[in-house]
Amino acid sequence: MIRAVIDTNVLVSGLLTPAGNEALILLAVHQGLLRPCVSAEMLEEYAEVLARPKFAFAPDEIAAVIAMFREKGALVAPQGSPPTLPDPDDAKFLQCAEASRAEYLVTGNKRHFPQDAWGMVAVVSAGELLDRIALEI
Repeated sequence: MIRAVIDTNVLVSGLLTPAGNEALILLAVHQGLLRPCVSAEMLEEYAEVLARPKFAFAPDEIAAVIAMFREKGALVAPQGSPPTLPDPDDAKFLQCAEASRAEYLVTGNKRHFPQDAWGMVAVVSAGELLDRIALEI
C-alpha cells in the first residue's frame, strides 16, 4: 500500500471540489488504496483549518474526516529538529514523511518544499500521486 503525507491544502481542496484530483486522494484513503501518515500536530492543523468559517464545513463533516485519518492512517511522532523550509509551518509535513518513511508528500504547493529538503520522499501533486496509484491497481 502506498504511504503518503497529505498537506492540509490537499485536504481542503478535496472537500471543496468533490470532482477534483484532491477529492480522489481522499477517496483513495477511504477505500484503503492509500495510507495517510499523520502526526498529532498535523491532525490539529487539519481540524483548525477545516473549522475556519470561510470554508463553512459542518462540524460532523470535519469530525468524520479527522476520524478517517486517525482510523486509516499511520500515526507517528516525528523526532529531531525541523527542516528549514520557505514556510516554517510546512516543516511538520516533511518531518512526518521522514519519520513514517512515507513514499510521498502530496501538496498543492510544491514550491514550499525545495528539492534539497526532500530526502527520500517524493513531493508530488494530487494528480501525480493518482497516476502512481493507478499503476498499483
